[in-house]
Amino acid sequence: MFNIPDLYKIEMSFETAEQIMISGCLIRQRSLHRDSSVTIIDRMEFILDEWEIHCSGDACFEDDDAFFEHFRYETNAFNVLYTEMKPLFVKGD
Repeated sequence: MFNIPDLYKIEMSFETAEQIMISGCLIRQRSLHRDSSVTIIDRMEFILDEWEIHCSGDACFEDDDAFFEHFRYETNAFNVLYTEMKPLFVKGD
C-alpha cells in the first residue's frame, strides 16, 4: 500500500477505484491503456513499478509530492483495491 500524504488522499468506493484502474487514467503513456488482456492486477503492478522507479531516482518526479500529484487517482485506487482484495491472497492455516 501507498503511504499517501493527506493532501493527495481521496476517499472512493471499490467501484470507483476499479473504474480508475480499468480506464487507465495516467497509465495512457504505456501499452497498458485500454488493453483488454491487461488485468487490474497488472495495472496495480504498473503503479508499484512507477513508485520503485521514482524511489530509485530514475523518474522525472522531483519529490514524493510530485509523484503523488501525478498519480493521485491511481495510488488512491490502488490502496482501495489492495485493501479489499488482500484477503483473497492470504494463505490459510
